[in-house]
Amino acid sequence: MLRAAICDDEKILMEIEEITGRFFRLNCIDSKITTYQSSENLQYDLQDGIVYDLFLLDIEMPGIHGMELAKEIRERIPYAKIIFITSHPEYAITAYEYSVFRYIQKTMLHEKLFLALEDYYKLYALEKKEYYMIEIKNYLEKVPYRSIFYILKEGKYSVLYLEGERTVSVRKPLKQVFEELGQEYFYFADRGCIINLANVVGMDTGKILFPGQQNVTINKTNWIEFKESLLSFWGKQI
Repeated sequence: MLRAAICDDEKILMEIEEITGRFFRLNCIDSKITTYQSSENLQYDLQDGIVYDLFLLDIEMPGIHGMELAKEIRERIPYAKIIFITSHPEYAITAYEYSVFRYIQKTMLHEKLFLALEDYYKLYALEKKEYYMIEIKNYLEKVPYRSIFYILKEGKYSVLYLEGERTVSVRKPLKQVFEELGQEYFYFADRGCIINLANVVGMDTGKILFPGQQNVTINKTNWIEFKESLLSFWGKQI
C-alpha cells in the first residue's frame, strides 16, 4: 500500500486530497491518504514512527515550518518523496537541499499536481521493483536501489555504502557494478566512485553530502561535471 500524507493549513487541503485521491483511483493504486491541518501533529506522528511514502506539504504554516518538516522527513525516511504546494516560490532553491521531488505553486495546482503524481508513481513503482542482489557464498541480500548512497572501489571489491551507515562488499569491479545497476540516477563520478544522485542532499568544499551526515569526496577534476549533472537531475525534480 502506498501511504501519502497531506499537510496544509488552508482550504486548499481539500482540493489537494481530491486531486490525489482521484489520481490513485484512476490508476487503481492501493493507497491511503492521511490529512493534517497542523504541521505539529504530523511531526508528532513522525516521531512516533508512522511512515509515509509521499508527503504533500505547504511551506508557510503555523507551528513547524515546512522546510523544517522536510528536513526531519529526510532524516527519518530517506526514501520518501516530498511535493511542496505553496504560494512562496522564493523557497524553490532552498528546497534542493532536501531533494524535494516537485515544487508546485498553488495557483498552478490543477495544472501541475496530477502530472507530478504521475511522475512520482513511475519512480515509486520502479523503486519498489528494483534492487541490487548481493550473493556472497552462503549470504544473500536484496539491496533496494533507493537505500544505496554511494559505492567505492576498494582493492578487488566494490563497497556499497547504504542508509543507516551500513556497508556491503562485493568482489566485482566497479564498472561491472555500474553496468548491473543500469539506472540514470547512478552517476559514475570517477574511476573509484559511483554516486546515487537521488540520495544527494548537497555539496560542500569537495564533499558530496547525504542524509545522516554521511559524505564522500570525489576527484577534483570531476567536480564541475558532477555539479552540472546533479543540478540537471535536481532540475527535473522541481
